[in-house]
Amino acid sequence: MCIRDRFRSAEVDPVYFPQLEVVGDIANAIWQIKTGLSERSDMKWDFTRMMEVKAYHDKNIVEGSDDPRFPIYPQRLVADIRKVMPDDGMICLDNGVYKIWFARNYTAHQSNTVLLDNALATMGAGLPSAMASHLVYPERKVMAICGDGGFMMNSQEMETAVRLKMNIVVLILNDSSYGMIRWKQANMGFADWGLEYGNPDFVKYAESYGAHGHRVSSSENLMETLNTCLSTPGVHLIDCPVDYSENDEILNNKIKADSAKI
Repeated sequence: MCIRDRFRSAEVDPVYFPQLEVVGDIANAIWQIKTGLSERSDMKWDFTRMMEVKAYHDKNIVEGSDDPRFPIYPQRLVADIRKVMPDDGMICLDNGVYKIWFARNYTAHQSNTVLLDNALATMGAGLPSAMASHLVYPERKVMAICGDGGFMMNSQEMETAVRLKMNIVVLILNDSSYGMIRWKQANMGFADWGLEYGNPDFVKYAESYGAHGHRVSSSENLMETLNTCLSTPGVHLIDCPVDYSENDEILNNKIKADSAKI
């Protein structure tokens, strides 16, 4: 049997640029790599090039982190959340274009502090993931980060969180649309149709469950609101308008151009 009859080539997202693909059993491939490396005890590692790339990356992701625009700019959003979350604080990402910004710009200080299901596209997972995290680590700060569309797919679990007296923050990034799908459809040449909608008043919606509702009114107001919610017991929901207008230029064009430079 040919190995390609048993294993399939990966479907690589356009943001990754692999130079070599290993097709086969993962466990066996890792074992062979480990064995091969252990036999090269004389090997001298040179991380100079890697550190050059890392320095460029670290400088690059700082861009926009203090942008004052409102609705909030994604880079500013990620930077402010990183500042207020403790090292063992857990962020639980739902599915939307914001997860790309967090995967790219949010630095994890400890293992299992960024819960991200990546390409599984399970909209509605952010709030339940945060609730489960709180049950396992009740002493930690836990934040669900959701788009408005993903949040509404499982928003009824707010009742469960309140009833179980959880201490979690639910941050809703509000663009009144299915932002990820709009972006992808635009890239594929499809018309922007049927992806915008009206939302409820999220502050009143949270309060109807017995949770605390908050609304961000400026970029400067975000960190203050986050600190208040993280330091106050109970279930807190934050309605935060977000600006995705530069997603396409940055994520589709600028990143590729910057990668080519280095």
